[in-house]
Amino acid sequence: MLKPISSNDPSVEFCLVGTGPVGIALALELERRGHDVLVLESGDIEVKFSEASGAEIVDPHRHVSMDLAVCRALGGTSWTWGGRCVPYDAVDWMQRDFVPESRWPFGPEEVTRWTRRAAEILNCGERFDVPYPSKLIDGLNLDSVECWSRRSQLMLDRREHILRSERIRLSLKTTVTGMNFSPDGMRVESLEVSTPSGPFQVRARRFVLAMGGVETTRFLLNVQQKWPARFGGIDGPLGRYYMGHISGKIASVLLDRPRDIKELDFKLDASVGAFYRRRFMFSAEAQLRHRVLNTAFWPDNPAFYDPSHHSGVLSAVFLALAFPPTGRRLLPEGIRLAHTGPRPYPLGAHMRNAVLGAPRATADLYKILRDRFLRKPRKPGFLVSNSGGCYALHYHAEQVPNLHSRITLSRERDSFGVARARVDLRYTDQDIESVIDSHRLLDQALRANDIGRLSFIYPEKQLRDRVYAQAADGYHQVGSTRMGTDPRTSVVDSDLRVHGIANLFVASSSVFPSSGQANSTFLAVTFALRLAEHLDAQREARNADAIPLSGPPFDFVNAGGTLARPCGDV
Repeated sequence: MLKPISSNDPSVEFCLVGTGPVGIALALELERRGHDVLVLESGDIEVKFSEASGAEIVDPHRHVSMDLAVCRALGGTSWTWGGRCVPYDAVDWMQRDFVPESRWPFGPEEVTRWTRRAAEILNCGERFDVPYPSKLIDGLNLDSVECWSRRSQLMLDRREHILRSERIRLSLKTTVTGMNFSPDGMRVESLEVSTPSGPFQVRARRFVLAMGGVETTRFLLNVQQKWPARFGGIDGPLGRYYMGHISGKIASVLLDRPRDIKELDFKLDASVGAFYRRRFMFSAEAQLRHRVLNTAFWPDNPAFYDPSHHSGVLSAVFLALAFPPTGRRLLPEGIRLAHTGPRPYPLGAHMRNAVLGAPRATADLYKILRDRFLRKPRKPGFLVSNSGGCYALHYHAEQVPNLHSRITLSRERDSFGVARARVDLRYTDQDIESVIDSHRLLDQALRANDIGRLSFIYPEKQLRDRVYAQAADGYHQVGSTRMGTDPRTSVVDSDLRVHGIANLFVASSSVFPSSGQANSTFLAVTFALRLAEHLDAQREARNADAIPLSGPPFDFVNAGGTLARPCGDV
């Protein structure tokens, strides 16, 4: 059913750009509070990569290609998201003198009250601390858990609601290409958009950019070319401090009691019907005392792609992942590629492992496929146990803010005539050394608590080079429109409003001043919910300073695969 609404309608309050997890959460919360929202999505219902998202990657070894990091479609990157939900830790909000430029303009109390609502939208549990059975010493923490979405592809759960909503008006294949300001430069008057029916100007009273970290930054950088004084000025804070995480494996963990792996594997929280997993972490006090960056560790399988593990089930899984049509059904593409490793694939060695280990591999593989596809909720991953209690140890660590790690504009333009992003993600010596130091501290703590010990995979003299070789991200796009109180060093204020512009907001992990150890989706959604509350609180002010909406009309239709069309063609 088509329900056109004109951008000249005075009831139009908000224009939201982007339908990823953050955009979905913001639209739903504004709707719940009784607001009308225009939602613009560059993609269609069909999930595919758009050439418009292509970027120049300065070092392909440090940053994944944009076809893995970005998804222009209804639902955005929730289509490729693994579903891991983790809030930031207490230490992330603290002022740490050894992590410069990481100050947040407020404390965790500003977002923790949105934890339950964020968990509801993301379909995950909300218990992020589950007491470990034993009391631990030496700052070791096993209470902290990560929760997993029951269904990470959010649009599958929300699509019908959004398409039938009386307040959410959705326009697909509507790409934002520019921005126009009021004469005094203090407000956004309209967005320039490209549609299959031609270019239009979209007007609303307030605008929120939820296009993802790189794409939001790229858009603002392009706007800045026309308005050089905006966003801190040319070569100012916009695009700087681009961060992600550093992760990989440089050690194995050997458990003193092999049965302890049950406490470290995925567990189903029956009260909410979602999985969670413990991680080895350090308390805030221990991190501050040892001056290490926030890092989480968990036992993992050996690298699937290395047949020297001699595991029939792991080789069988590798062979399934190496065949793209099958592998993409098992895992999101970025994770699949990480597990299949470099080409050429040693298929012969893997087939030998699978044949020799066939009896057990068949049973284990059946359990994996059953838990992944037949059970609800599906298990987010699997850990093949062994009687020796030896497992690869995965680390996921914070990256320090770095002024020179940045997003700028390329000389190349996309099909809409918009300059592409040039992404230069950099890691520092501090990032590398902290990973190594944290492993050594963990080894000491495991021994002190009679849990186990670490065994480094590489010789001591190779550790630094191996960590640096693993340093790469691009999925967690943090910091390039950072929040703060000073417009000279930040892009948005504590309310996510762009400095100096009364009606423009950014809802994205790109506003985070620090990356923490957590992947960014959960906190970004809590920020979207907080922003919705702030915008709702401006109701009286909005009525007092209503912006006259004028210009050529443009109808947005609540799309069931329907495109935005000019008036008269609907």
